[in-house]
Amino acid sequence: MKKLVRNAVVATLLTVAGTTAVVASPAHAIPYPKDNESITIIYYSDASRTVEVGMLVYGNCLDDFEYGIRTAYSAINRTTCPRNL
Repeated sequence: MKKLVRNAVVATLLTVAGTTAVVASPAHAIPYPKDNESITIIYYSDASRTVEVGMLVYGNCLDDFEYGIRTAYSAINRTTCPRNL
């Protein structure tokens, strides 16, 4: 009887641990720009979004560039390019 209870407890713990590991790791997608767009991602130091610590710009308008650091706190902007670039 003890063995049955122990196996049930272990199986329950493994199920909970496996579910927690899957839920705890969300995916972060970086948007893909259209033909006449550039994407700007501004990174901030914390959730208040008052101190900028980095930036990533990529797409089809100008050259891609990046500076500073990437954090979990960001804002994403899409910019439409002029047709003559």
